[in-house]
Amino acid sequence: MTIVSVVGCDTYELAMVRRAVAAALAPLGGIERFVRPGMRVLLKPNLLLANGVEHAVTTHPRVVQAVAELARTAGAEEVWIGDSPGGPVAHTPQVWHGAGMVAVAEQTGARMVPFDGVMWKRLNGADYFIARPIFEADLVINLPKLKTHSLTLYTGAVKNLFGAIPGTRKRDVHCRALGLPDFSRALVDVLDLVRPGLTVLDGVVGQEGNGPGMGGTPRPYGVLAASTDGVALDALVAQALGYRTGEVLHLAQAEARGLGLADPARIELEGNRRALDLGSVRLPMARRFVRYIPSSVGRLVYQATRLRPRLAASACVGCGDCVAVCPPQAITPGHPPRFDLERCVGCMCCAEVCPQGAIEPVQSLLGRLLGLGG
Repeated sequence: MTIVSVVGCDTYELAMVRRAVAAALAPLGGIERFVRPGMRVLLKPNLLLANGVEHAVTTHPRVVQAVAELARTAGAEEVWIGDSPGGPVAHTPQVWHGAGMVAVAEQTGARMVPFDGVMWKRLNGADYFIARPIFEADLVINLPKLKTHSLTLYTGAVKNLFGAIPGTRKRDVHCRALGLPDFSRALVDVLDLVRPGLTVLDGVVGQEGNGPGMGGTPRPYGVLAASTDGVALDALVAQALGYRTGEVLHLAQAEARGLGLADPARIELEGNRRALDLGSVRLPMARRFVRYIPSSVGRLVYQATRLRPRLAASACVGCGDCVAVCPPQAITPGHPPRFDLERCVGCMCCAEVCPQGAIEPVQSLLGRLLGLGG
């Protein structure tokens, strides 16, 4: 059976995080099972926004530091830290500093690697442009953040890999994968292309509610988890959050394609089982909606029933980040910006990157009238 190792960790105090990461890796064979002398190791945290770590949007720097130190101890010749934020590639240095990664690199001797150059890959009839360092590294260690997600319901190991697509190239995927089933398949494609060798999840403090950006609410979960199977890790954490098996669609699709286990009954949990007793978690409002309508039912039907963004104009600062990431370019710059809901594809990228948390998902009027909303 696939092993998911879980340990309790209720603080980001560095010594505690070091012990917790080492304890999580022990049932998997320790870091030495994965990192061999002379390897180039890429650490892939979640670096969505430049907002401070207190908002629980990004993987905490202490977790990244602990894993980088272990990789160095195991003999890695080079340790890289890389990710692509939700907005343009030009925002990357700002996010590195805001998320505390530059300090980690200085303290550990790791190198910040920009995700600007790409390699073209074609899979299942679709084109993907994946950051070149992903394929230049000997080992990719995935370091996701435990968060709820207003579109995919949950973001962890699998969803974190979407950051392997640099900058606004993510828009191409959203434009062709309009419905949640199609976008979930795209996430599984990226998993298939990246294939990380190890995942360590930062759930010491995560998010609940309408994550994964500033719309989410920080919540102490007090857990770290590790596995060679990111799908299995996500399945156990999603269950602990309160989701039913199969409800997080990309996990079910990944299992169907043989890329991991999504049935908690087939997964062996090692370590502190009680660390996954997360209590009653506030899940995204989108969970109440029947969002599994594929775009193949017809664009007009899909457009009329999809989720839509709603802007709290009083909270908007006119930064333009939503404009930069919008796949169909349905947002016009301004303070506040203007949303063309006829062109909107319901991807909620705008809500994800808004630094003020000023955008939330709502169900369309027709969707509510048809009984698609809760």
